[in-house]
Amino acid sequence: MCGLVWSRPYRQRPGSARRTIGSDGTGPLTHTRSVSLRRLSAIYAFQGVAFGLLMPFLLPLLAERGLSAAQLGFVLGAAGLAALVAYPLWGVIADGWLGRPRTVVLTALVAAAGGLWILVAGSDPLTLTLALSLATVGALGWGPLIDGLTLGVLGDGSSAYGRIRVWASVGWAASATAGGLIWVRAGADLVFVAFIVAALLLAALVALPTETDFRVRRGGDGQRPSLRGWVPHLVAPTMLGFLAGLLLASIGEHASWRFISLRILDGGGDVFLVGLAASLPALVEIPVFASSRRLAGRLGLRALFVIGALVAAVLMALVAVVPDPWMVTALRTLEGASYALRYMAMVMIVGLLLPRHLYAMGQSVAWFVYAGIAPILADTAGGLIYETLGAPALFAVVTAALALGGAVVWLVLRDPRFGPQPSSLPEVIPAPPPPV
Repeated sequence: MCGLVWSRPYRQRPGSARRTIGSDGTGPLTHTRSVSLRRLSAIYAFQGVAFGLLMPFLLPLLAERGLSAAQLGFVLGAAGLAALVAYPLWGVIADGWLGRPRTVVLTALVAAAGGLWILVAGSDPLTLTLALSLATVGALGWGPLIDGLTLGVLGDGSSAYGRIRVWASVGWAASATAGGLIWVRAGADLVFVAFIVAALLLAALVALPTETDFRVRRGGDGQRPSLRGWVPHLVAPTMLGFLAGLLLASIGEHASWRFISLRILDGGGDVFLVGLAASLPALVEIPVFASSRRLAGRLGLRALFVIGALVAAVLMALVAVVPDPWMVTALRTLEGASYALRYMAMVMIVGLLLPRHLYAMGQSVAWFVYAGIAPILADTAGGLIYETLGAPALFAVVTAALALGGAVVWLVLRDPRFGPQPSSLPEVIPAPPPPV
C-alpha cells in the first residue's frame, strides 16, 4: 500500500461545474490531485495548441533539413516505434508510480526537451531521429493520460467528457493555422519555439497549485504496480473484443488520413487543398464534442462508435469513386464529425470497462492500438495497395475496414451500460390505475 492519495478534497455543491478529483462526487482516488473542470479545459486547449505546432510540421521540417525520401521514412518510422513503446509505459508510470498529474508534467517536459533538441539537431538523420522520437514520445502521452485524468474528475458524469475535450480541437485548429503562417513569415525554428513554450505551459497548468490545500499521505486504496492484478482487467473478453473492433476501424481511419492527400494531388489539387483537408475537420469536431452529453445519453456509447465508423465508411466509399479534389476535400472535412463520435466513445467505453485506478493504463492501451499499431499497419498495407491497385481500391478497403470495425464493436458491447441511459432521457410518467 504505497500509493499516493491526495487528502482534503475540495468541497462543492452538488451539480457544480467545479468538480475535482477526490471530491464528494467521485470518491477518493489514487494518484490524483484536485483539478477543476475549468483547469482541465485549459489543459486540453494547450494540448491541442502544442499538437498543432508539432504534428503537421514534422514532414516539412525533415524535407527542409535536406533528408531524402528514404531517410524521411526511416526517421518517422523510428519515432513511431518509440511512441508505440511509450503508450503502455506512460500508463504504468501514471497508474503505478508517479500518478496521473505528475506523469502529464513529465511528458510535457520530455516533449519540450525533444523540441529544443530538434532546434539544434541540424540535418544529421540519426540526431533528428532521436530528437523527434523524444518529442513525439512525450507529446503522444498527453492524449491517454489527460483523458484518464478527466475521467477521474468526471466520475459518473463522464458523458460530459466531450464538452471538455472540445478545447483540444479548438487549440489544434488555431495553432495549426497560425503555425503555417509563422513558418512562411519567420521560418521553421519559431514554430518549434512556440511548441516548446506550449508544452511548458501545459506542464505549468497541471503542476501549479490548485485552489485546494492538498497534502500527500501514504496509504488509502492505492496499490503497488502489479501486472498480475492488472492483466485480468485488460484481457477481459469484452475489452479484447472492443480493442479488436477499434483496431479495424483505426486501420481504416489512419489509411484514409495518410493517403487522402495523395488522392487530392493525383486529382489535380494543390498543397493548399491538402492543408484545408487537414485543418477543416477540427472545426467540424467542435460542435460534436460539445454535444457529447446529449448524444451519449440518447444514443449510447455503442451507437456513437458505430455511427462514427459507418459515417466514415460512407465518406471513404465516396472518395473511392469521386476524383475531383475539391469534393475529396469536402468529404474529408465531414469526417471530423465521424472522428469526434468515435474518439469520445472510445474514451468513455474504456472508462466503463476498467476500474478507476486503471484509467490511465486503459487509455494508454487503447491508444497503443488506435495510434500505435493501427498507423503502422495502415502505412504498410495502404502504400502497397495504393501503388499496385490504385486509389479506388485502397479507399474501398478502407471502407470495409471501418464498417467491419463498427460491426465488431456493435456485437461486443451488448451490456446495457453502453446503450441509451434512461437518466438522460425524458422521464415517462405512468398513467394512474383505473379506479376500483
